[in-house]
Amino acid sequence: MRLLLRLFSPLGIALCLLLGCGKPAPVPYPPTLVEAARLSEHEAARALPLLEALADSLDRLDEEGRVYYDLLRLRVNDKLNVRATSDTLIRRITAFYEAYGDPDKLMLAYYYRGRVCADLNDALQAVEYYRKAIAASKETKQYLLVSNIYSQLGEALEYQNLYEEAIPCYRKAYDYTLLSRDSVTLSMPFRDMAAVFQQMGQPDSALYYYEKARVIASKNNHRIFLGIMEEMSELYMEMGEYNKALAYLRYSLNDLYERDHTPTYYLLGKLYLLTGRLDSAYYYTKKSNTKEIFYKEIDVYRNLAKIEELRGHYPEALAYWQEYQKCNDSIQIADNSEEILRMKSLYDYTLRERENQRLERVNENQRWFLYLMAILFSFLFSIYWVLSENKKRQLKLQIEKWEHTKKSIYERSDGYIAENQQEITRLELALENSEPGETTDLMRLQKERLEVANQQIALRQDERRIKEEQLKRSDIYMLFHSDPSPKSNEEWATLIKELDRVYDLINQLRNLYPKITPYEIKVCCLMKIGIRVSDIAKILSHSKSAITLTRSRLYTKITGEKGNAEEMDRIIIGL
Repeated sequence: MRLLLRLFSPLGIALCLLLGCGKPAPVPYPPTLVEAARLSEHEAARALPLLEALADSLDRLDEEGRVYYDLLRLRVNDKLNVRATSDTLIRRITAFYEAYGDPDKLMLAYYYRGRVCADLNDALQAVEYYRKAIAASKETKQYLLVSNIYSQLGEALEYQNLYEEAIPCYRKAYDYTLLSRDSVTLSMPFRDMAAVFQQMGQPDSALYYYEKARVIASKNNHRIFLGIMEEMSELYMEMGEYNKALAYLRYSLNDLYERDHTPTYYLLGKLYLLTGRLDSAYYYTKKSNTKEIFYKEIDVYRNLAKIEELRGHYPEALAYWQEYQKCNDSIQIADNSEEILRMKSLYDYTLRERENQRLERVNENQRWFLYLMAILFSFLFSIYWVLSENKKRQLKLQIEKWEHTKKSIYERSDGYIAENQQEITRLELALENSEPGETTDLMRLQKERLEVANQQIALRQDERRIKEEQLKRSDIYMLFHSDPSPKSNEEWATLIKELDRVYDLINQLRNLYPKITPYEIKVCCLMKIGIRVSDIAKILSHSKSAITLTRSRLYTKITGEKGNAEEMDRIIIGL
């Protein structure tokens, strides 16, 4: 909108005319910034020192280069899990790229504005900017980035319990990951969909997508594969299929890769508790009680309390239950704080929307005026262009018709017969000096064709002379020559009929110029039968100068060139 306002302001129009609406050519990025950009997606830890090394020389970059540097710093911090504490910087970056005109960088800026909003617990704003990033991605080839945007949009919707809207986002994330040919993360969208279906209480659908994710991850990402195995074991426990859950957990437990087994210990403890194997349940649940690493501390204390109660160790069960209550109170406080932040975010979002609507109403009249001016300008320009092109096309067609008619007139003239006769004479001499063969046969055929053509032209000329003599002896011809006064419609119709019989005059005129008027046809008819200009003026009740002007204008209409009345007369005589 701001761009449209600028474009159709007087100053904007002037600048467009003077500068062609261009912007200065961007200054090339230094190699260090280019390398940092390359590393920022998958190797953020290596990109960070490169960006820090550039911090003292940013004044050598143009404005876009400095903004791009800030965008890369945000991207690297996000990859390194450094939470944003303010949206000031990303607001400036998105405002710049909204006006700059680089869709890929605008998409990246919108994406990280969404990430910053998510860090600030503003899920509604995050969703809005993820969707803006998707809208800016229509022509991009950065498929992996688009996949990440859809994944984060799905996560933000899931955070707001909008599960039905989150699932299509994860499907899109899979499609774009497939386009990017990044096999490492290809399983993640299916894993995310499975988790959503699990939260929706649809275990069969969850299991279907977990299985698809597991098969993909088993081929190219062992770490993700083991995580999926653990999540599937938990789903099997919810479904009551404990043997399958145990088989998946044992696979994870026996894995030789160096990794944290705490989640596996927790799930084994939970599984053994569900199946009544209390000693094993206590052993593995106790091993999973690592606060610094494992996030399910409250579940661990609740399970330990339950295990000790079932084993008859009541003092120990009470102690664990008290720890559970402490954790529960802390989580409740955190949940309440998060809910307060969520409600504040919703309130702030509502205020922003109201302010935007107010500003929209204030500017509505001006916007509509500019819209109408733009539409009117475009409409008038389109009409001018169409009319101009149509005029050029019609002129071209008119000239082609005239050239064709000139050729036709010439091909039935004495000059054409003389030209053919010269060629016949040349062929006769060539035949006399040539040996018999295919070449002489061809020349003989050409000579005969020219002779036949001359005979046909001569016959048509004879036929025309006979018809002209008949016309000159006719009553209507004599009437127009003897009485230079206005004629009736019947007399005109008779004359035109005779001229059509002898010359096919009206059809030829209309073929030359389809828009010829009845008045112009009458002038041509009178010129064809040799009426003097002064008498034509009397018959048509016009001045001599008007008749002369009509003939010269008709010449221009037919030929597309400026000409005089006498030149038009020669055209009429030749038809």
